Amino acid sequence: MKGSAKRFLGIDLGASSGRIFLGTLENGRLSISKIYGFPNQGVQIFNGLYWDTPRLFEEVKKGLRVAVENHGSSFNGIGVDTWGVSFALLDNQNDLVGLPRHYRDRRADGMLEKLVKKVPADELFRRTGIQPLQINTSTQLFTMVETRSPQLQVTEKLLMMPDYFNFLLTGVTCSEYTVATTSQLYDPFRRDWASDLVKRLGLNVGWFQKIIEPGAALGRIHETVEEQTGLDLETPVIAIASHDTAAAVAAVPVEEDVGGWAYISSGTWSLMGVELERPLISEEALRYGLSNEGGVFGTVRLLKNIIGLWLVQKALEQWKLERDAEITYDDIERQAEQAEPFAHFIVPDSSVFLNPENMVDAIQKYCRASEQEVPRDIGSVSRSIFEGLAFRYRQTLEQLQDVSEKPIESIYVVGGGSKNSLLYQFTSNATGLPVNAGPSEATVAGNILMQAAAAGEIDSLKALRETVKKSFNIKSFRPMMSSEWEEAYKRYLRHYEQQRTG
Repeated sequence: MKGSAKRFLGIDLGASSGRIFLGTLENGRLSISKIYGFPNQGVQIFNGLYWDTPRLFEEVKKGLRVAVENHGSSFNGIGVDTWGVSFALLDNQNDLVGLPRHYRDRRADGMLEKLVKKVPADELFRRTGIQPLQINTSTQLFTMVETRSPQLQVTEKLLMMPDYFNFLLTGVTCSEYTVATTSQLYDPFRRDWASDLVKRLGLNVGWFQKIIEPGAALGRIHETVEEQTGLDLETPVIAIASHDTAAAVAAVPVEEDVGGWAYISSGTWSLMGVELERPLISEEALRYGLSNEGGVFGTVRLLKNIIGLWLVQKALEQWKLERDAEITYDDIERQAEQAEPFAHFIVPDSSVFLNPENMVDAIQKYCRASEQEVPRDIGSVSRSIFEGLAFRYRQTLEQLQDVSEKPIESIYVVGGGSKNSLLYQFTSNATGLPVNAGPSEATVAGNILMQAAAAGEIDSLKALRETVKKSFNIKSFRPMMSSEWEEAYKRYLRHYEQQRTG
């Protein structure tokens, strides 16, 4: 670390909210504080679901004005992270050709099946290291080709979502590596866009911008941003690890002498994986549903996307409606802890739980259909979710272990879900491994510390993670009731097979 305190602004745009943080790095420690927040959700227009990017950028500028009002106009950097796969298309005037579509937009329904007829699933995986999914950038763009979208006739540039916000802040167009890898249009061996695949899908290679590494400086803010926010015109904008999961994994507080380890980036979704030096593309990885996404300092994140605390969030909405009373996550956790163990088995990422109108009813119907006792109260429903997630993590851990070169000896949990102590005690019990949970704001920490790396304050991933360890409290969990959990896991696997084959 060099010199006096450095101050950075981290813009963290999620699929349900946006937040702006002040990060201060001083004496090897990072402190963060939230400056501004706002909601984000898809906007339904007729049959389309869109991201309201103009409003989001207005909110970002409001947040920057709040930062200037409360903390002055001079900062050492600004960085933006967002979700992956979504993109913006620009014309020859650098104007949007239309509002960007939400990744849950229904226009791509059935298109993945057409796509894999044109380029087989195993070939897509071999070329990109990414599992074929309906939400992928590749599938969304293929949908536009197949439906002859007139937007493609005037498209000149494609920017992934964080790249688009970086463009709005600076006027510079480029593509940051970590988010580019989520597109299923990136070649991890050539470390560039998969131009042959782009052409086979009927797309124009010229739309895709130069790929830059995380931590690259884009330049100073645009003069219009200075005028509208009051920021110093010389404020640099950094292309951090702009995919939010990449930023979160950068901030995993791994001990220097730890052996093999896995991570869980925990929130609405759980992304569980291992960190590698090079992509792992094999038949086993394809069969297990694992994807290779870009990390920081030359790393690759081999991971699986598992449904996460979405089930609890949706169940909580229902309980609040039914009881007309305030129910907190602490209430749910306490009642789940008191409920009977291993009374109900669910597979959390079953399709019936993806977006039901009533999550509690969906869980009860699931148990009834699988000839189990039906959970009736908050404790039993929520415990079935937490146990189901813990068992699903163990399944994924075994798959990761099967393709990994060294034994996985510990698990690190980051993100908002890391605050759920019961879930991660269950995870330790189910896996038989120590679990270390925190920081809950890992994405923001990774965002800001990658800016610090660009400013010359951090020179390695090891140094970045040392800073995280010094700056945040980490909870540790050790396995308990191992024999009971082992027996219950065997029961879960039998249930899983019945659901898969039935």
